[in-house]
Amino acid sequence: VNTLGIKGLEDEDYPMNKGNALDSLDAYASDIKQGFRRAMASSSDSEHGKSKASDAEDYKKNVCKCDDHISRFNADTKGRDCNRSEGKVLILATVHDTFPKPAQSKSFMVSFSSLELALRFRRNVCLNNSIDLPISAEYMDRDSFDVIDQAGRLMANVIKITGMTGGLLGAMWTAKTKVESLPIDGADLWVDKLMHFFNFIAPAILPSRFQKAGLEMDHHLIVTIGEYDDGTMDRFLERMERFVEEENKKSNEEGKISVLVNECKQKSDETSLSAFRFVAAPAFRTWCVGEGVQGVSVDYALPNNGGEIPELTPSYSDKAVIPLKRMRYSHFGCNVVHEDLAYDLGVDVHEAKMSLKKSVEKLSKGRLPAEHGHGTEYSAPVDTKERWMKMDPSNVMNPGIGGLSSKKFYKD
Repeated sequence: VNTLGIKGLEDEDYPMNKGNALDSLDAYASDIKQGFRRAMASSSDSEHGKSKASDAEDYKKNVCKCDDHISRFNADTKGRDCNRSEGKVLILATVHDTFPKPAQSKSFMVSFSSLELALRFRRNVCLNNSIDLPISAEYMDRDSFDVIDQAGRLMANVIKITGMTGGLLGAMWTAKTKVESLPIDGADLWVDKLMHFFNFIAPAILPSRFQKAGLEMDHHLIVTIGEYDDGTMDRFLERMERFVEEENKKSNEEGKISVLVNECKQKSDETSLSAFRFVAAPAFRTWCVGEGVQGVSVDYALPNNGGEIPELTPSYSDKAVIPLKRMRYSHFGCNVVHEDLAYDLGVDVHEAKMSLKKSVEKLSKGRLPAEHGHGTEYSAPVDTKERWMKMDPSNVMNPGIGGLSSKKFYKD
């Protein structure tokens, strides 16, 4: 249905069922035609667009359930056919909705002595109930902290100065990709080698007290809490303070501290933490290039009641190959994990990746991939393949994706 009045696009009958996102597009059609002369957010006050996304109420409840449910993953076939499409997709328009802006917010770096303790914090504090959910909760382990500190300082400090969307950052990234595309042997590694070599000249990304916690503890959570004039922040902080007090009381008996909380006292602290987390993936590439090793990157989703590190099991060989570095950083609330693993040259990294996929799905009861798509490397489940074939019957958009045929009309 041509809700946006696009010239040359014919209208077709479409059942406007409850929860259909198309009817809410009408609320934005006039804004688009007028060239966005007013904030599109104000369209929520119109008589149109009252339908909510199918997960508007359910997602918060589902993510808080401590069961074997998986919050989100690529092959999930719930919802409309277009959901979780990947590869090349045809998009006419998108409308983005989000939660209200909080009246105030606070950010913390919470450091833990063990992953088990961090997971208890997730369960008892972050996901205690569906009303007091934090705005964000990002986890990283010790290998992540070390690699980012050893190879991500230059990029992170540029972000701290110019911002995430600064023109300088974009220009530098464009220049980097142009150098990497030069038809010269080794050109694709030049910039990362330089960034790794000169990393030490840049100041530490994090303020000293955050840096100190990163070196003392092995598991870290960057969490932001919002206040919506309903007591959310106070309740969250009360749970956090009680958790920290109880756990440190136990560990103090052994002369240790098991949980360390550092609050962002100024905006620059928040910017530093955001930049530190943001450069995780590019810092891993820079580290691998600088150290002369090869890397593998995967993403997977674990059940809500999971979170433990999937075991590295052998695939075809007699024993599993142990990586030099195993970075694990995750969207902690929904249990979607990113792993970057560094291996010596000569290791079959494809075998290592398939072995990890087997461990995630068979032993940890998770799903891999979770965010970045199957591509032509991973085979998708049957129901997911059927959905893609239904949307693209001639197989012109993504031939060969997810283990499907690469030939027209999916011919063998």
